[in-house]
Amino acid sequence: MAQNKKRSSLICGFHVATYMIPFILCGFAWWQLALIYAQHFLQDRTGFIVWFMNHTGKKDFATPPMAPWSIFVVDNTFHLAWILLVVWPYN
Repeated sequence: MAQNKKRSSLICGFHVATYMIPFILCGFAWWQLALIYAQHFLQDRTGFIVWFMNHTGKKDFATPPMAPWSIFVVDNTFHLAWILLVVWPYN
């Protein structure tokens, strides 16, 4: 399912909704959940990570043989950094 998240907002929304289950169970505030959901949806639905890599001098890192794993690493680093910014100062 996650492989079609760039093509369909519905699929991306379902992917992010299932991703949110652990965060809901952690008891975060509604606004923290909303920010995590929104960032994850926007990042996964768009080509932001590849754009970022191409525009920050990491174009070679975003192409084979490093890709697709390099893109996965940068993508997940962005997700984790955002979660840290949203959750850590308030808990």
